[in-house]
Amino acid sequence: MIKAKKGLCLALSAVLSLSVMLTGCKSEKKTDPVNNDQSTTQTTKDNGAKDLVELTFYSVGDSQADMQKVCDAVNAYLKDKLNVKIKAESFGWGDTYSPKINPMLAAGQPVDIIFTANWAANYRQNAAAGYYRELNDYLKKYPKIKEIVGEDFLNGSAINGKNYAVPTNKEKVHNWGFLLKKDLVDKYKVDVKSIKKMEDLEPYFDKIKAGEPGVTPLLAVQMDAPWHLLDWDNISDDDIPGALYSDNRDTKIINQFEAPESIAQYKKLHEYYQKGYIHANAATMDNFSEEMKTGKYFAAVQPLKPGKADEMFTSTNIKWEQVDITPPIMSNRETTGALLAIPASSKNPEKAFQFIEMLYTDKTLKNMFVYGIEGTHYTKVSDNVVKLTDNKGYRAGNGWRFGNQFIDYLMDNEDPQKWKQFEEYNKKGLVLKSLGFAFDSKNVESQASACKTVIQTYYKQLFTGSVDPDKTVAKMSSELKAAGVDKLIAEMQKQYDEWLKTHKK
Repeated sequence: MIKAKKGLCLALSAVLSLSVMLTGCKSEKKTDPVNNDQSTTQTTKDNGAKDLVELTFYSVGDSQADMQKVCDAVNAYLKDKLNVKIKAESFGWGDTYSPKINPMLAAGQPVDIIFTANWAANYRQNAAAGYYRELNDYLKKYPKIKEIVGEDFLNGSAINGKNYAVPTNKEKVHNWGFLLKKDLVDKYKVDVKSIKKMEDLEPYFDKIKAGEPGVTPLLAVQMDAPWHLLDWDNISDDDIPGALYSDNRDTKIINQFEAPESIAQYKKLHEYYQKGYIHANAATMDNFSEEMKTGKYFAAVQPLKPGKADEMFTSTNIKWEQVDITPPIMSNRETTGALLAIPASSKNPEKAFQFIEMLYTDKTLKNMFVYGIEGTHYTKVSDNVVKLTDNKGYRAGNGWRFGNQFIDYLMDNEDPQKWKQFEEYNKKGLVLKSLGFAFDSKNVESQASACKTVIQTYYKQLFTGSVDPDKTVAKMSSELKAAGVDKLIAEMQKQYDEWLKTHKK
Protein backbone atom coordinates (compact mmCIF):
# COMPACT_ATOMS: atom_id res chain seq x y z
CA MET A 1 0.00 0.00 0.00
CA ILE A 2 1.04 0.77 -1.29
CA LYS A 3 -0.34 3.66 -3.31
CA ALA A 4 -1.38 11.46 -1.96
CA LYS A 5 5.22 19.79 -1.64
CA LYS A 6 7.87 21.17 -0.30
CA GLY A 7 8.16 22.97 3.03
CA LEU A 8 5.99 22.58 6.09
CA CYS A 9 7.74 25.13 8.25
CA LEU A 10 11.30 25.60 6.94
CA ALA A 11 12.98 25.95 3.57
CA LEU A 12 15.56 23.37 2.60
CA SER A 13 18.23 26.01 2.79
CA ALA A 14 17.39 26.47 6.43
CA VAL A 15 17.92 22.76 7.03
CA LEU A 16 21.36 22.87 5.49
CA SER A 17 22.30 25.72 7.78
CA LEU A 18 20.73 24.30 10.91
CA SER A 19 23.59 25.41 13.10
CA VAL A 20 22.77 29.02 12.26
CA MET A 21 19.13 28.45 13.01
CA LEU A 22 19.98 27.14 16.48
CA THR A 23 22.30 30.02 17.43
CA GLY A 24 20.12 30.96 20.40
CA CYS A 25 20.25 27.41 21.81
CA LYS A 26 22.62 26.10 24.41
CA SER A 27 24.12 22.62 24.63
CA GLU A 28 24.54 20.41 27.65
CA LYS A 29 25.74 16.86 28.08
CA LYS A 30 23.00 14.44 29.08
CA THR A 31 22.91 10.68 29.24
CA ASP A 32 20.35 8.90 27.11
CA PRO A 33 18.63 6.78 29.80
CA VAL A 34 17.69 4.11 27.29
CA ASN A 35 20.88 3.65 25.27
CA ASN A 36 23.16 4.91 28.05
CA ASP A 37 25.12 7.10 25.67
CA GLN A 38 26.29 10.66 26.01
CA SER A 39 24.39 12.96 23.65
CA THR A 40 24.42 16.70 23.19
CA THR A 41 20.86 17.86 23.83
CA GLN A 42 19.73 21.09 22.16
CA THR A 43 17.72 23.32 24.49
CA THR A 44 16.32 26.77 24.07
CA LYS A 45 14.56 29.49 26.01
CA ASP A 46 10.98 30.25 24.93
CA ASN A 47 8.90 32.77 26.90
CA GLY A 48 10.74 31.91 30.05
CA ALA A 49 10.44 28.14 29.68
CA LYS A 50 13.53 26.26 30.83
CA ASP A 51 15.20 23.57 28.75
CA LEU A 52 12.60 23.58 26.00
CA VAL A 53 13.78 20.87 23.61
CA GLU A 54 13.59 21.62 19.90
CA LEU A 55 12.72 18.66 17.63
CA THR A 56 13.00 18.72 13.85
CA PHE A 57 10.41 16.56 12.09
CA TYR A 58 10.62 15.88 8.35
CA SER A 59 7.85 14.08 6.50
CA VAL A 60 6.69 13.31 3.01
CA GLY A 61 3.75 15.44 1.88
CA ASP A 62 2.38 18.50 0.14
CA SER A 63 3.53 22.03 0.83
CA GLN A 64 1.21 23.84 3.23
CA ALA A 65 1.23 27.63 3.37
CA ASP A 66 -0.10 27.70 6.94
CA MET A 67 2.23 25.06 8.36
CA GLN A 68 3.98 27.62 10.57
CA LYS A 69 0.61 28.49 12.14
CA VAL A 70 -0.03 24.81 12.74
CA CYS A 71 3.44 24.40 14.26
CA ASP A 72 2.75 27.32 16.59
CA ALA A 73 -0.52 25.71 17.71
CA VAL A 74 1.20 22.34 18.18
CA ASN A 75 3.95 23.91 20.26
CA ALA A 76 1.49 25.77 22.47
CA TYR A 77 -0.33 22.48 23.04
CA LEU A 78 2.87 20.51 23.76
CA LYS A 79 4.57 23.09 25.96
CA ASP A 80 3.12 21.83 29.23
CA LYS A 81 2.83 18.20 28.10
CA LEU A 82 6.24 17.34 26.69
CA ASN A 83 8.17 20.63 26.85
CA VAL A 84 9.25 20.43 23.22
CA LYS A 85 9.12 22.76 20.25
CA ILE A 86 8.47 21.15 16.88
CA LYS A 87 9.99 22.43 13.66
CA ALA A 88 8.27 20.46 10.91
CA GLU A 89 8.89 20.41 7.19
CA SER A 90 7.99 18.35 4.15
CA PHE A 91 9.91 17.77 0.94
CA GLY A 92 7.34 16.37 -1.48
CA TRP A 93 6.60 12.83 -2.57
CA GLY A 94 8.56 9.78 -3.74
CA ASP A 95 11.36 10.81 -6.08
CA THR A 96 11.27 14.36 -4.69
CA TYR A 97 11.50 13.43 -1.02
CA SER A 98 14.35 10.91 -1.00
CA PRO A 99 16.95 13.11 -2.79
CA LYS A 100 16.43 15.73 -0.07
CA ILE A 101 16.41 13.39 2.95
CA ASN A 102 19.14 10.89 2.04
CA PRO A 103 21.97 13.47 1.82
CA MET A 104 20.94 14.87 5.21
CA LEU A 105 21.19 11.42 6.74
CA ALA A 106 24.53 10.71 5.07
CA ALA A 107 25.90 14.07 6.26
CA GLY A 108 24.75 13.49 9.85
CA GLN A 109 22.48 16.53 9.95
CA PRO A 110 20.98 16.81 13.48
CA VAL A 111 17.44 15.75 12.54
CA ASP A 112 15.17 14.13 15.14
CA ILE A 113 12.28 12.44 13.30
CA ILE A 114 12.11 11.22 9.70
CA PHE A 115 9.32 9.69 7.62
CA THR A 116 10.69 6.58 5.95
CA ALA A 117 9.24 3.72 3.91
CA ASN A 118 10.05 1.12 1.30
CA TRP A 119 9.42 3.86 -1.30
CA ALA A 120 10.79 7.00 0.37
CA ALA A 121 14.06 7.57 2.28
CA ASN A 122 14.47 3.82 1.85
CA TYR A 123 13.92 2.25 5.26
CA ARG A 124 16.00 -0.90 4.92
CA GLN A 125 18.90 0.74 3.09
CA ASN A 126 19.21 3.65 5.50
CA ALA A 127 18.84 1.38 8.53
CA ALA A 128 21.56 -0.93 7.17
CA ALA A 129 23.79 2.11 6.60
CA GLY A 130 23.48 3.02 10.28
CA TYR A 131 21.49 6.20 9.70
CA TYR A 132 18.50 5.18 11.85
CA ARG A 133 18.64 4.55 15.58
CA GLU A 134 17.56 1.18 16.98
CA LEU A 135 14.28 1.65 18.91
CA ASN A 136 13.78 -1.68 20.71
CA ASP A 137 14.71 -0.32 24.16
CA TYR A 138 12.41 2.67 23.70
CA LEU A 139 9.59 0.35 22.66
CA LYS A 140 10.06 -1.55 25.91
CA LYS A 141 10.24 1.57 28.06
CA TYR A 142 7.26 3.19 26.30
CA PRO A 143 5.03 0.21 25.36
CA LYS A 144 1.96 2.03 23.99
CA ILE A 145 3.01 1.81 20.33
CA LYS A 146 3.48 -1.96 20.52
CA GLU A 147 0.09 -2.30 22.24
CA ILE A 148 -1.64 -0.23 19.56
CA VAL A 149 0.09 -1.52 16.42
CA GLY A 150 0.37 -5.13 17.50
CA GLU A 151 3.53 -7.15 17.97
CA ASP A 152 3.15 -9.11 14.72
CA PHE A 153 2.90 -5.99 12.57
CA LEU A 154 5.76 -4.35 14.45
CA ASN A 155 7.89 -7.47 13.95
CA GLY A 156 7.10 -7.35 10.23
CA SER A 157 9.01 -4.08 9.94
CA ALA A 158 11.94 -5.25 12.06
CA ILE A 159 15.33 -6.07 10.52
CA ASN A 160 16.90 -9.13 12.12
CA GLY A 161 14.72 -8.57 15.16
CA LYS A 162 15.61 -4.89 15.53
CA ASN A 163 13.17 -2.04 15.00
CA TYR A 164 14.71 1.02 13.37
CA ALA A 165 11.34 2.73 12.85
CA VAL A 166 7.72 2.35 13.94
CA PRO A 167 4.93 1.72 11.41
CA THR A 168 1.71 3.69 11.15
CA ASN A 169 -1.33 1.97 12.63
CA LYS A 170 -3.57 1.97 9.58
CA GLU A 171 -4.69 -0.55 6.98
CA LYS A 172 -2.51 -3.64 7.24
CA VAL A 173 -3.36 -5.05 3.84
CA HIS A 174 -3.53 -3.47 0.39
CA ASN A 175 -5.22 -3.79 -2.95
CA TRP A 176 -5.06 -1.77 -6.15
CA GLY A 177 -7.69 -0.20 -8.32
CA PHE A 178 -8.87 3.03 -9.89
CA LEU A 179 -10.02 6.40 -8.70
CA LEU A 180 -12.40 7.82 -11.32
CA LYS A 181 -13.35 11.50 -11.45
CA LYS A 182 -16.90 11.45 -10.16
CA ASP A 183 -18.39 14.21 -12.29
CA LEU A 184 -17.31 12.29 -15.39
CA VAL A 185 -18.55 9.00 -13.94
CA ASP A 186 -21.96 10.63 -13.56
CA LYS A 187 -21.90 12.41 -16.92
CA TYR A 188 -20.97 9.31 -18.92
CA LYS A 189 -22.98 6.91 -16.74
CA VAL A 190 -20.01 4.70 -15.94
CA ASP A 191 -21.18 1.38 -14.50
CA VAL A 192 -18.48 1.11 -11.84
CA LYS A 193 -19.69 -2.31 -10.67
CA SER A 194 -18.94 -3.76 -14.09
CA ILE A 195 -15.29 -2.65 -14.05
CA LYS A 196 -13.21 -5.73 -13.20
CA LYS A 197 -10.03 -4.94 -15.15
CA MET A 198 -8.39 -1.98 -16.88
CA GLU A 199 -9.68 -2.98 -20.31
CA ASP A 200 -13.27 -2.56 -19.08
CA LEU A 201 -12.65 1.19 -19.00
CA GLU A 202 -11.72 1.43 -22.69
CA PRO A 203 -15.24 2.39 -23.94
CA TYR A 204 -15.26 5.26 -21.42
CA PHE A 205 -11.72 6.29 -22.38
CA ASP A 206 -13.00 6.64 -25.96
CA LYS A 207 -15.97 8.76 -24.89
CA ILE A 208 -13.90 11.05 -22.68
CA LYS A 209 -11.19 11.45 -25.30
CA ALA A 210 -13.87 12.53 -27.79
CA GLY A 211 -16.10 14.55 -25.49
CA GLU A 212 -13.80 16.20 -22.95
CA PRO A 213 -11.15 18.45 -24.55
CA GLY A 214 -8.25 18.97 -22.17
CA VAL A 215 -9.00 15.82 -20.15
CA THR A 216 -6.66 12.83 -20.44
CA PRO A 217 -8.41 9.49 -19.84
CA LEU A 218 -5.62 7.76 -17.86
CA LEU A 219 -3.00 9.26 -15.55
CA ALA A 220 0.43 7.60 -15.47
CA VAL A 221 3.43 9.20 -13.76
CA GLN A 222 6.56 7.18 -13.11
CA MET A 223 5.59 4.15 -10.98
CA ASP A 224 2.19 5.64 -10.16
CA ALA A 225 0.77 3.82 -13.15
CA PRO A 226 -1.26 0.74 -14.19
CA TRP A 227 1.91 -1.27 -13.47
CA HIS A 228 0.66 -1.59 -9.89
CA LEU A 229 -2.34 -3.61 -11.05
CA LEU A 230 0.09 -6.51 -11.54
CA ASP A 231 0.79 -6.24 -7.79
CA TRP A 232 4.17 -7.94 -7.73
CA ASP A 233 5.50 -9.03 -4.34
CA ASN A 234 8.85 -7.29 -4.69
CA ILE A 235 11.84 -8.79 -2.92
CA SER A 236 13.80 -5.52 -2.86
CA ASP A 237 13.07 -2.00 -4.12
CA ASP A 238 10.26 -1.45 -6.61
CA ASP A 239 12.85 -0.68 -9.30
CA ILE A 240 15.09 -3.71 -8.71
CA PRO A 241 14.38 -7.03 -10.48
CA GLY A 242 13.20 -9.89 -8.27
CA ALA A 243 9.61 -10.60 -7.26
CA LEU A 244 7.06 -13.27 -6.41
CA TYR A 245 3.50 -13.60 -7.64
CA SER A 246 1.21 -12.17 -4.98
CA ASP A 247 -1.12 -15.16 -4.74
CA ASN A 248 1.22 -17.63 -3.01
CA ARG A 249 1.18 -19.83 -6.12
CA ASP A 250 4.83 -20.80 -5.62
CA THR A 251 8.12 -19.67 -4.10
CA LYS A 252 10.02 -18.99 -7.33
CA ILE A 253 11.50 -15.51 -7.64
CA ILE A 254 11.43 -14.08 -11.16
CA ASN A 255 12.40 -10.91 -13.01
CA GLN A 256 9.02 -9.17 -12.89
CA PHE A 257 9.99 -6.60 -15.52
CA GLU A 258 10.27 -9.31 -18.17
CA ALA A 259 7.35 -11.49 -17.04
CA PRO A 260 4.67 -12.29 -19.69
CA GLU A 261 2.05 -10.29 -17.77
CA SER A 262 4.31 -7.25 -17.69
CA ILE A 263 5.14 -7.38 -21.39
CA ALA A 264 1.44 -7.73 -22.21
CA GLN A 265 0.74 -4.62 -20.16
CA TYR A 266 3.55 -2.64 -21.84
CA LYS A 267 1.92 -3.43 -25.19
CA LYS A 268 -1.54 -2.44 -23.98
CA LEU A 269 -0.23 0.85 -22.56
CA HIS A 270 1.59 1.59 -25.83
CA GLU A 271 -1.74 1.12 -27.61
CA TYR A 272 -3.34 3.54 -25.12
CA TYR A 273 -0.55 6.06 -25.63
CA GLN A 274 -1.00 5.97 -29.40
CA LYS A 275 -4.74 6.54 -28.97
CA GLY A 276 -4.15 9.54 -26.71
CA TYR A 277 -5.49 7.86 -23.57
CA ILE A 278 -2.19 8.71 -21.84
CA HIS A 279 -0.63 12.19 -21.84
CA ALA A 280 1.99 12.78 -24.53
CA ASN A 281 4.48 14.00 -21.91
CA ALA A 282 3.78 11.27 -19.36
CA ALA A 283 7.30 9.82 -19.47
CA THR A 284 8.83 13.12 -18.32
CA MET A 285 6.28 14.00 -15.62
CA ASP A 286 7.46 13.60 -12.03
CA ASN A 287 4.68 14.71 -9.67
CA PHE A 288 1.67 12.41 -9.56
CA SER A 289 0.02 14.23 -6.65
CA GLU A 290 0.08 17.59 -8.40
CA GLU A 291 -1.31 16.08 -11.60
CA MET A 292 -4.19 14.56 -9.61
CA LYS A 293 -5.11 18.00 -8.32
CA THR A 294 -5.47 19.50 -11.78
CA GLY A 295 -8.75 17.73 -12.49
CA LYS A 296 -7.51 17.01 -16.02
CA TYR A 297 -7.56 13.22 -15.71
CA PHE A 298 -10.41 10.73 -15.62
CA ALA A 299 -8.75 7.63 -14.13
CA ALA A 300 -5.74 6.97 -11.91
CA VAL A 301 -4.44 3.74 -10.42
CA GLN A 302 -4.09 3.97 -6.64
CA PRO A 303 -3.53 1.75 -3.59
CA LEU A 304 -7.01 1.37 -2.16
CA LYS A 305 -8.69 0.87 1.21
CA PRO A 306 -12.09 1.69 2.68
CA GLY A 307 -12.92 5.34 2.08
CA LYS A 308 -9.94 6.08 -0.17
CA ALA A 309 -12.03 8.21 -2.54
CA ASP A 310 -13.29 10.37 0.31
CA GLU A 311 -9.79 10.65 1.74
CA MET A 312 -8.40 11.84 -1.60
CA PHE A 313 -11.00 14.58 -1.70
CA THR A 314 -9.17 16.14 1.25
CA SER A 315 -5.89 16.51 -0.61
CA THR A 316 -7.19 17.16 -4.15
CA ASN A 317 -10.51 18.94 -3.53
CA ILE A 318 -11.93 16.69 -6.29
CA LYS A 319 -14.61 14.04 -5.83
CA TRP A 320 -13.64 10.53 -6.87
CA GLU A 321 -15.31 7.15 -7.35
CA GLN A 322 -13.39 4.12 -6.13
CA VAL A 323 -13.12 0.91 -8.19
CA ASP A 324 -11.35 -2.07 -6.64
CA ILE A 325 -9.47 -4.34 -9.05
CA THR A 326 -7.00 -6.58 -7.21
CA PRO A 327 -7.80 -8.64 -4.07
CA PRO A 328 -6.45 -7.50 -0.68
CA ILE A 329 -3.16 -9.02 0.49
CA MET A 330 -0.84 -8.57 3.46
CA SER A 331 2.76 -8.15 2.37
CA ASN A 332 6.00 -6.46 3.37
CA ARG A 333 4.71 -3.41 1.47
CA GLU A 334 2.36 -2.68 4.39
CA THR A 335 4.75 -3.24 7.28
CA THR A 336 7.28 -0.85 5.74
CA GLY A 337 4.90 1.38 3.77
CA ALA A 338 4.83 4.28 6.27
CA LEU A 339 7.12 4.57 9.29
CA LEU A 340 8.79 7.13 11.52
CA ALA A 341 12.49 6.76 12.33
CA ILE A 342 14.82 8.62 14.64
CA PRO A 343 18.10 9.36 12.83
CA ALA A 344 21.31 8.29 14.54
CA SER A 345 22.31 11.97 14.41
CA SER A 346 19.41 13.08 16.62
CA LYS A 347 20.53 14.96 19.72
CA ASN A 348 17.20 14.31 21.42
CA PRO A 349 16.28 10.65 20.80
CA GLU A 350 14.19 9.99 23.89
CA LYS A 351 12.16 13.19 23.53
CA ALA A 352 11.71 12.36 19.86
CA PHE A 353 10.36 8.93 20.72
CA GLN A 354 8.01 10.40 23.33
CA PHE A 355 6.67 12.79 20.70
CA ILE A 356 6.23 9.92 18.23
CA GLU A 357 4.32 7.95 20.87
CA MET A 358 1.95 10.90 21.33
CA LEU A 359 1.05 10.65 17.63
CA TYR A 360 -0.37 7.20 18.49
CA THR A 361 -2.12 8.19 21.73
CA ASP A 362 -3.02 11.89 21.69
CA LYS A 363 -6.03 12.57 19.48
CA THR A 364 -5.72 16.36 19.63
CA LEU A 365 -2.07 16.37 18.57
CA LYS A 366 -2.57 13.82 15.79
CA ASN A 367 -5.45 15.76 14.27
CA MET A 368 -3.56 19.04 14.31
CA PHE A 369 -1.14 17.50 11.81
CA VAL A 370 -3.94 15.91 9.82
CA TYR A 371 -6.42 18.81 9.62
CA GLY A 372 -4.78 21.92 11.05
CA ILE A 373 -6.37 24.40 13.44
CA GLU A 374 -10.01 24.20 14.47
CA GLY A 375 -11.95 27.26 13.36
CA THR A 376 -9.35 28.13 10.74
CA HIS A 377 -8.84 25.03 8.65
CA TYR A 378 -11.84 22.99 9.78
CA THR A 379 -14.92 23.17 11.96
CA LYS A 380 -16.33 20.49 14.22
CA VAL A 381 -19.60 18.89 13.11
CA SER A 382 -19.57 16.58 16.13
CA ASP A 383 -17.00 15.23 18.55
CA ASN A 384 -15.44 13.01 15.90
CA VAL A 385 -16.55 14.58 12.59
CA VAL A 386 -15.08 17.67 10.92
CA LYS A 387 -15.86 19.82 7.92
CA LEU A 388 -12.99 21.46 6.05
CA THR A 389 -13.18 25.21 5.57
CA ASP A 390 -12.66 26.74 2.15
CA ASN A 391 -9.02 27.59 2.88
CA LYS A 392 -5.89 27.29 0.79
CA GLY A 393 -3.48 27.32 3.72
CA TYR A 394 -3.74 23.80 5.10
CA ARG A 395 -5.30 20.80 3.40
CA ALA A 396 -2.89 18.13 4.55
CA GLY A 397 -5.02 15.05 5.18
CA ASN A 398 -2.88 11.94 4.58
CA GLY A 399 -3.23 10.75 8.16
CA TRP A 400 -1.72 7.44 7.08
CA ARG A 401 1.77 8.91 7.14
CA PHE A 402 2.38 8.50 10.86
CA GLY A 403 0.93 7.62 14.23
CA ASN A 404 -2.42 5.98 14.82
CA GLN A 405 -4.86 6.69 12.02
CA PHE A 406 -7.71 5.16 14.02
CA ILE A 407 -7.82 8.31 16.20
CA ASP A 408 -8.14 10.64 13.20
CA TYR A 409 -11.34 12.64 12.93
CA LEU A 410 -13.67 11.68 10.12
CA MET A 411 -14.64 14.22 7.50
CA ASP A 412 -18.31 15.01 7.03
CA ASN A 413 -18.27 13.23 3.64
CA GLU A 414 -16.82 9.99 5.08
CA ASP A 415 -18.66 6.87 6.19
CA PRO A 416 -19.23 6.96 9.98
CA GLN A 417 -18.20 3.28 10.02
CA LYS A 418 -14.86 3.92 8.28
CA TRP A 419 -12.63 2.64 11.08
CA LYS A 420 -14.78 -0.44 11.60
CA GLN A 421 -14.49 -1.08 7.86
CA PHE A 422 -10.70 -0.76 8.18
CA GLU A 423 -10.68 -3.48 10.84
CA GLU A 424 -12.76 -5.76 8.63
CA TYR A 425 -10.59 -4.96 5.61
CA ASN A 426 -7.45 -5.87 7.54
CA LYS A 427 -8.93 -9.32 8.25
CA LYS A 428 -9.64 -10.03 4.56
CA GLY A 429 -6.09 -9.92 3.26
CA LEU A 430 -4.28 -13.02 2.05
CA VAL A 431 -1.10 -13.26 4.13
CA LEU A 432 1.79 -13.77 1.73
CA LYS A 433 4.36 -16.46 2.44
CA SER A 434 7.10 -13.84 2.17
CA LEU A 435 5.77 -11.63 4.99
CA GLY A 436 8.71 -10.75 7.22
CA PHE A 437 11.43 -11.79 4.77
CA ALA A 438 14.17 -9.19 4.39
CA PHE A 439 16.66 -9.53 1.54
CA ASP A 440 20.29 -8.71 2.36
CA SER A 441 21.99 -7.38 -0.78
CA LYS A 442 25.55 -7.25 0.61
CA ASN A 443 26.73 -10.19 -1.55
CA VAL A 444 25.32 -8.66 -4.75
CA GLU A 445 25.48 -4.92 -4.12
CA SER A 446 27.11 -4.14 -7.45
CA GLN A 447 24.58 -6.25 -9.38
CA ALA A 448 21.62 -4.74 -7.51
CA SER A 449 22.90 -1.21 -8.17
CA ALA A 450 23.61 -1.90 -11.84
CA CYS A 451 20.21 -3.52 -12.40
CA LYS A 452 18.51 -0.61 -10.66
CA THR A 453 20.22 1.79 -13.05
CA VAL A 454 18.97 -0.20 -16.04
CA ILE A 455 15.38 -0.28 -14.78
CA GLN A 456 15.45 3.45 -14.04
CA THR A 457 16.56 4.01 -17.62
CA TYR A 458 13.54 2.25 -19.13
CA TYR A 459 10.61 1.94 -16.76
CA LYS A 460 9.15 5.42 -17.21
CA GLN A 461 8.77 4.88 -20.96
CA LEU A 462 7.41 1.34 -20.58
CA PHE A 463 4.99 2.20 -17.77
CA THR A 464 3.54 5.13 -19.73
CA GLY A 465 3.39 3.34 -23.07
CA SER A 466 5.50 5.98 -24.79
CA VAL A 467 7.91 3.58 -26.53
CA ASP A 468 7.75 0.50 -28.72
CA PRO A 469 7.70 -2.28 -26.10
CA ASP A 470 9.34 -5.01 -28.19
CA LYS A 471 12.45 -2.99 -29.02
CA THR A 472 12.67 -1.43 -25.55
CA VAL A 473 12.28 -4.70 -23.65
CA ALA A 474 14.93 -6.29 -25.84
CA LYS A 475 17.40 -3.52 -25.01
CA MET A 476 16.49 -3.58 -21.32
CA SER A 477 16.84 -7.36 -21.16
CA SER A 478 20.27 -7.28 -22.76
CA GLU A 479 21.49 -4.59 -20.36
CA LEU A 480 20.07 -6.40 -17.32
CA LYS A 481 21.91 -9.55 -18.38
CA ALA A 482 25.16 -7.62 -18.56
CA ALA A 483 24.41 -5.99 -15.20
CA GLY A 484 24.22 -9.38 -13.48
CA VAL A 485 20.48 -9.89 -13.07
CA ASP A 486 20.82 -13.68 -13.02
CA LYS A 487 23.27 -13.60 -10.12
CA LEU A 488 21.07 -11.08 -8.27
CA ILE A 489 17.94 -13.23 -8.53
CA ALA A 490 19.87 -16.39 -7.68
CA GLU A 491 21.05 -14.75 -4.44
CA MET A 492 17.49 -13.65 -3.65
CA GLN A 493 16.24 -17.19 -4.22
CA LYS A 494 18.97 -18.69 -2.06
CA GLN A 495 18.18 -16.39 0.88
CA TYR A 496 14.44 -16.82 0.51
CA ASP A 497 14.68 -20.63 0.41
CA GLU A 498 16.78 -20.61 3.58
CA TRP A 499 14.34 -18.26 5.30
CA LEU A 500 11.36 -20.41 4.32
CA LYS A 501 12.79 -23.41 6.13
CA THR A 502 12.08 -21.78 9.47
CA HIS A 503 9.20 -19.45 8.48
CA LYS A 504 6.65 -21.66 6.77
CA LYS A 505 3.10 -20.32 7.03
